[in-house]
Amino acid sequence: MGTLISNAVVLIYAVLFVWQCCKYQLDGWLAASVTVWLVLTNISSEILPGIAGPFKPVNSFLVPVYVLLGSCFAMHQGRKLRNSPYLTMLFYSCWLQLGSLAICLALVLCLITKAALIIPFLVSLLQMFAWQPIFWIGSQWILMMMLFLRGADNEKPIWRWQTLLLFSLFTQLVYMTLSFRGKL
Repeated sequence: MGTLISNAVVLIYAVLFVWQCCKYQLDGWLAASVTVWLVLTNISSEILPGIAGPFKPVNSFLVPVYVLLGSCFAMHQGRKLRNSPYLTMLFYSCWLQLGSLAICLALVLCLITKAALIIPFLVSLLQMFAWQPIFWIGSQWILMMMLFLRGADNEKPIWRWQTLLLFSLFTQLVYMTLSFRGKL
């Protein structure tokens, strides 16, 4: 049942992304994301034959990663990107999550003094990123709503960038802590 829900969330995420890219003619972002998906799935299917294929959970749960890597090709299309509030919020929330993931990784590596504890924390970090699409996409959509509310009032934004980054970092650290303790 959990995999079915995860697949549904990933499918909704992918359909919304493709629909918005087609609607606002951000073909570069869509083409780059699909290319990254095809390249990474071919590499992973060579490494793990039978386990990793284009539509296997190993690769389909990584749709936010393909969108993130493809977003590098949308940076120069600022005018087209601003036409779609959804894609603009998706772009910034992807990069905020990646930044907080890097900070989270640095904190884990700096704060843990016992080498035996580093591996479980790194595994839970990888699990959150690659195997928990409901958490990752859900926290991304929450960030997108916060970004939308931030941009809705141009005179005085409700959320500052630091607050959004700290929110993302906090959710990731809570997930890692609960995962490490066996609560998830």
